Amino acid sequence: MFSLPERNSRAFTLIELLVVIAIIAILAALLLPALGAAKDRALRISCANNQHELGVALLILANDNNNLLPDLHYQPYGTAIPGTLNPPATSVYGLWPWDLSAAFITNMVEDGATRKVFFDPGNPTFNQDRVWDYGVAGAPDATVQSGFRITDYIWLIPGAGANAGGAGLISAQTFWKTNILGSPMQRASVSEVCVDVVAADLTAPSPYAHFQKGGLPATVIQRTTHLQGAMPAGGNDLFLDGHVKWRDWSVMWNNKRPVKFFGTDPRFYF
Repeated sequence: MFSLPERNSRAFTLIELLVVIAIIAILAALLLPALGAAKDRALRISCANNQHELGVALLILANDNNNLLPDLHYQPYGTAIPGTLNPPATSVYGLWPWDLSAAFITNMVEDGATRKVFFDPGNPTFNQDRVWDYGVAGAPDATVQSGFRITDYIWLIPGAGANAGGAGLISAQTFWKTNILGSPMQRASVSEVCVDVVAADLTAPSPYAHFQKGGLPATVIQRTTHLQGAMPAGGNDLFLDGHVKWRDWSVMWNNKRPVKFFGTDPRFYF
């Protein structure tokens, strides 16, 4: 009677399998934070590229306007007649600091900007038609006041966000810039023209992660664009000379320069 030769077992034992799973779990725990940090850096770089493209368009537009940024109170960007002194805040199209004259955006597109660069990759779902077309005639959610588009950046140029909470011309113009070469209107230490949205609605459970303002549907999430957990990570700033700089949230907070629109909330930081 013949017996079959014994074969060496090639299967994993239960202990070996558990050891392998444990090693994979440890490696994953070590790698995930690094992957998350790399993704955040990539978003910041992509955002900086967006702002750089916006800066190039602004420089070209300013070059055609005696090296000055136009005041969006005046026609064709707003309703004020050119030459009018101290135009009212109500001559501006749009209410919030991320609203920008549709005609002005059209000029920027003609000078090389594209729709996608008006939206921060840190909050990609915000780039949708009902946001982009919100303030233009015929849009599904169009308001009574048209003539503007909602973007994903805060604008510090003449006539942007001038109606905020009825704050009017005087309080708003503290942060406006008039000269593309870097001469601000009132704040010599501030020369940004376009900054990331870093904002908080202190009445919300997660103040920085979601605020429902401006009439957009609840399905459209407005928030601080670059988050680190539940807190802001910081933001990119586009300066008058065209360069872009990242600023950490700790720097913004220590500067203690909040700008308030519509009363108390949301608060905008830059």
